[in-house]
Amino acid sequence: MQHRPAPTHRPTPRHRDTAVAPRTPAPAPATVSLTAQPAEALTAPLDLPVEPAPAPRRRPVALRRPGVYLGVAAAGAVLVNLLIGVDPAAQAEAEVAESVSVAQALGLTAQSSPAATEPDLEPLSALAASRGSRDAAEVAAAQAQFAADQAVLDRQRAEAEAAAAAARAQAEAEAAAAAQAAAEAAAAAEEAEAPAASSSSSSSSASADEGPAAAAAGTAVSIVARINNTSGPVSSRVQAAANAVVSNVPGAGSITLGGTRPSATDPAGHPSGNALDYMVMTNASLGDAIVAYHLAHWNELGVDYIIWEQRILQSPGGSWSTMADRGGVTANHFDHVHVNYN
Repeated sequence: MQHRPAPTHRPTPRHRDTAVAPRTPAPAPATVSLTAQPAEALTAPLDLPVEPAPAPRRRPVALRRPGVYLGVAAAGAVLVNLLIGVDPAAQAEAEVAESVSVAQALGLTAQSSPAATEPDLEPLSALAASRGSRDAAEVAAAQAQFAADQAVLDRQRAEAEAAAAAARAQAEAEAAAAAQAAAEAAAAAEEAEAPAASSSSSSSSASADEGPAAAAAGTAVSIVARINNTSGPVSSRVQAAANAVVSNVPGAGSITLGGTRPSATDPAGHPSGNALDYMVMTNASLGDAIVAYHLAHWNELGVDYIIWEQRILQSPGGSWSTMADRGGVTANHFDHVHVNYN
């Protein structure tokens, strides 16, 4: 780097009538070598020639430019930096020396030691693999448990549905059976009502016509009546009356005779063995004949009262009384003649 000479100042123009003093030549500036010098030489004081200060003299006032001052200041700063600055090579050597001394203080050698090898990662990998297998086993066990629970729920649901279907089928079967029974009962009631109407209209004439014949037949016994629908023995009077009826009324020996029945509501009748049911079923004319025979031999047979076709007769010379509807053919005595004996 070369040193730039200081800029020369141009004389300021003056008035013609002003005398110009002659200028003395300025001494030559000292030459400074910019070659690299040792740090001791740079820090040693410079032996620069000192010029004697010129005698002060009054110079005329002159106008100067700001750019000139700025240039002079910049040149001076560069000169100072060159005079007192440190050589970059020396500064780098100083930094290296400082770092080496720090390394020696810490007990480190200049040769870099090899990096420590990483610890063996095999135990970690084995641990990760075992944990992964354990997690997989737990997931598989959870899935198996879920499948088992789902199977139990499905089986319980299927059993509940099957039980509900069976209950519905049983209810439907019971409803169908009840409907069929009701239809059969209604049909039997209709069949029983038809002959009842005709027999009621002709009961008086039948009694008048058949009464003498029945009375003429008498009470002679030729057949012993079999009372097959009974829960116990009947009284001797009831058995004698039954023998007389089956012996003297045609067709009475082939019907069912109901005797003792504890469930009956007449304490002096069936529960005590003092009543008989002559089950004529739909043969209303046979029922009328059995009633006529009892009317003709009331006292000989020991009759107390007779119930037939929802009516009751309590004396041989009395009249029939209509009974309340009990809701069925058998309950209203349309299929059998009920006789209570004393």
